[in-house]
Amino acid sequence: MIVYYDSYCKICTNSSTIWKKFDWRNNLTFDSFRNMKDYPPEMEKSLHVFHNNKWYNGYSAIIQITKMLPLFWALVPFMYFFKFIGLGDLLYIWVAKNRKLVPVNQCEDGESCQINPHSH
Repeated sequence: MIVYYDSYCKICTNSSTIWKKFDWRNNLTFDSFRNMKDYPPEMEKSLHVFHNNKWYNGYSAIIQITKMLPLFWALVPFMYFFKFIGLGDLLYIWVAKNRKLVPVNQCEDGESCQINPHSH
């Protein structure tokens, strides 16, 4: 499973770090979509996962990641329930819209970075 996260997003990078620590079976590969030359613009709006020739995004991507981490398997039925009632997607969308983006390694040494508040 390949997890495409946003390396400009602190929540995203922290989540990826936590998931890596619990990926005892090494089922997850992490890559920032920012490393891709041409990535779909949708990747700026939500987490994307590619697994078994299928794409998942947003809350569905988090469910797929959780299914790969044995320590979190007990959460999966609840996550599907929250997906079924629509609460999981609503919560994910709210967090995604309110996250802060900080471009990493995009400024020259000695210069300050300007962050566009309307970048997402």
